Amino acid sequence: MKKIFLELDVSGTLGDAAWNETEEPKGFIKAEIQKPKASLCDHSQKTSHLDGEWREVTVQIDETCFEDALTFYRGLDRILAVETED
Repeated sequence: MKKIFLELDVSGTLGDAAWNETEEPKGFIKAEIQKPKASLCDHSQKTSHLDGEWREVTVQIDETCFEDALTFYRGLDRILAVETED
């Protein structure tokens, strides 16, 4: 398994909707939203995320699908950055 770290733009969405609406590429194993690093989310869950808010998402993916997953995530509008483990 390899890990991919994503910065997911959550602006204008509620809760984890931005991630839940993201399609998963072939070989997807497990992903989870992490606590925000760059912005604090101190508003109600019933209020949309503000412009500029993002969440870190960690994706574990099978090594055979790793390059395809990188290409897939880099092509999504809500993905601000894609990083990998060394």
